[in-house]
Amino acid sequence: MQESLVPPRSRRSGSRTRSPETRSPRARSPLAAEATLSTFVIRPFARYLTQIGRDGAAWLGAQGLTPEALTERDLRVPHQQGVALLTEAVALSGDAAIGVHAAHCVEAGDFDVLEYAAANCASVGEALVLACRFMALMHDGLLLELDVAPPLAALRVRGVGGLEHPPAGIEFLFASLLSYGSRSIGHRTRPLRVDFRHPRPARPAGAVDTAVYEEVFREVRFGCEADAMWCTTAALNRPHCRPDRSLLQILTNHADALLRQLARPPAFAERARAVISETLLAGHSGADQVARRLAVSLRTLHRRLAEEGTSHGELVDDVRREQAMLHLAGNRFSIGEISFLLGFAHPNGFHKAFKRWTRVTPAQYREEAQSRR
Repeated sequence: MQESLVPPRSRRSGSRTRSPETRSPRARSPLAAEATLSTFVIRPFARYLTQIGRDGAAWLGAQGLTPEALTERDLRVPHQQGVALLTEAVALSGDAAIGVHAAHCVEAGDFDVLEYAAANCASVGEALVLACRFMALMHDGLLLELDVAPPLAALRVRGVGGLEHPPAGIEFLFASLLSYGSRSIGHRTRPLRVDFRHPRPARPAGAVDTAVYEEVFREVRFGCEADAMWCTTAALNRPHCRPDRSLLQILTNHADALLRQLARPPAFAERARAVISETLLAGHSGADQVARRLAVSLRTLHRRLAEEGTSHGELVDDVRREQAMLHLAGNRFSIGEISFLLGFAHPNGFHKAFKRWTRVTPAQYREEAQSRR
């Protein structure tokens, strides 16, 4: 069904075609109902099916796709079409761990600009922060969050607005991130543990041997409360082999432009974020103040932001990060003044927050930014 393919949206109109069949019955927000993924994500699964002797072209054809379509940089398909593809891939291969095996078939360029930008980051932690920021380029119904609480860090993944994702997709995401990470640091790496919400996979002959998961993830747990990959905070500081800050800046600018092309008409979270951006420096960006500006109750503000997979605190944190980087790149304000402008009670709080965002201190960021002038 070729008409089910989703062409790239124009920045001007932000419109997209949509049919009732593409809606997820579990979706609770417009963002979730309209979620799409890049066809680049499908390529490793097609390679794996071909590798084990299955008809990959027929598998794609059942969903109105062709092998050639997977090479189109701007082509995206609805989330439900992606779910159908992965569900059929599991059935066709008889391999419940197909997500892990497909990650072994990832090739250079499959994650496009996100891959190249991450490779040019200075460290594992910086690359994961970047992946969280730009994951929508691969699937705009997925949210990645990096939680750091020394001595451990957790990379969590969840669906926007409660959107459900197939187990093969979540397993592929974690396994492919490890594959790219290993390339970037120059040797194989594994996390401490990976938690999956879905139950332990089964096949007709019985439960899948977890050895295939342990080989990649070291330790794996099924039936957990959240999908998460755990590592030590020390692992976040592992350096990349060939970081290039100038190239990274070019690539992130390009990725930002691509995100704008994906943009829908302003969502509620985007409107709230705009209010926070306008009022942060004046100290009027509290949740109750943002709610008044948007003409909604405080309860409605929190509910609608949660439906779109975010919160008032997360939006404030994101705006602070962007404005901090902007001010540190110039000389108008001292680091202490920037801390005050962004609403931190003490410079130490700003220092800790900025290092969480970027893995470097404000002073290091300013020095590096000015050295590139």
